[in-house]
Amino acid sequence: MEILRDIGTSLLASALFLVLVWVFSKTARRLLRGLAAHLLHLDVEEVFANSRDAAHDIKRELSRAREISVLTGRGNELQRDLFEELFLRCRARRSRCRILLPKLDVPAGEPDWIADREEEIQVFDSAFGAGLLRRQIAATYDYLAPITMEGHLEIRGYGIPHIGRIIATERVVYLTPYSADRHGRDSPVIKYHRGETYDVLLRLIDKLWVGGPA
Repeated sequence: MEILRDIGTSLLASALFLVLVWVFSKTARRLLRGLAAHLLHLDVEEVFANSRDAAHDIKRELSRAREISVLTGRGNELQRDLFEELFLRCRARRSRCRILLPKLDVPAGEPDWIADREEEIQVFDSAFGAGLLRRQIAATYDYLAPITMEGHLEIRGYGIPHIGRIIATERVVYLTPYSADRHGRDSPVIKYHRGETYDVLLRLIDKLWVGGPA
């Protein structure tokens, strides 16, 4: 009986320790998630609460990448320091970056996915609903236009629903699934290493790149 009591006490102490680690240490939480993914043979490497939490990790991966692909919505992050060093490398012909942004012009008879996404956003953000999202995307095109370089920093448009942001390198891919009740920047960011999910997301980008207008 005493042995069982000692075991129970030990298990309780261990559980309490894990709870404290979970509460106070982001690094420990990430390590535990990584271990669980490894044991379950998943290709998830890490999960971040939002884009702000993921920014440092993304910047580190971009700093050592040579082939980068990005599919995004409004593209605000492309105008910040997260991509600044990468764009300099592209201009120096030391890296290649493909960027897919939503098409601004919608052919007759095709769905307007920018308007569709704006209808979702205006429900929780009253600043939207009068074409603001389209203007923000246009501003991203304008920002990138002077620094594009054929074969190294290129932009094309896509015409599918705004389901998320994808940032891919040779080693990993980050997926930020968009939801109908929050901005993309507030959504979780899932980091995958090479595997089935990586291959599917890269295949999607490759298909859209071939079909997108330059």
